[in-house]
Amino acid sequence: MAYFIIFLAMAAVLGPLMAVLPSKRQKQLADFRERARCAGVRVTLKSVANIPPRLQRLSDEPLVGYGMHLTPAQAALVKRDLYVRSRHGWEAESANPPPTELDVLPENAEIVVVNWEEIAIYWNEKGGDEALQKVFALLQSWHPGAIKNQSLS
Repeated sequence: MAYFIIFLAMAAVLGPLMAVLPSKRQKQLADFRERARCAGVRVTLKSVANIPPRLQRLSDEPLVGYGMHLTPAQAALVKRDLYVRSRHGWEAESANPPPTELDVLPENAEIVVVNWEEIAIYWNEKGGDEALQKVFALLQSWHPGAIKNQSLS
């Protein structure tokens, strides 16, 4: 009986401590975001504003933006547009055909923004390390100032 009471007392003390420990998914997200930060990729939790109503996303899940800043000189070198993955595939705000490079992004990447400030990919951070590498690869290949053929991992 005494062992049972000791066990209950320890469980009462350790239970709340275990609840505040990060889960496996939270550790993976922290790793993704730290690797992005080390590679010069900004991670933002803001939503994308001004998506035209005709461009409907596949889901209503909250997305996280992984982006690389553009200087004014770099911004002049890129084709600015907004791309949204819909049930019809990738669609561009400009109604131009979307670049074929978007097809290599993971399924959970839903928005790509190329504007005067940044190139950003908005996704739900699911898909593991392979998905993260695909996001990094597209950012690196589209950014005019990125060092080509350098791993962002």
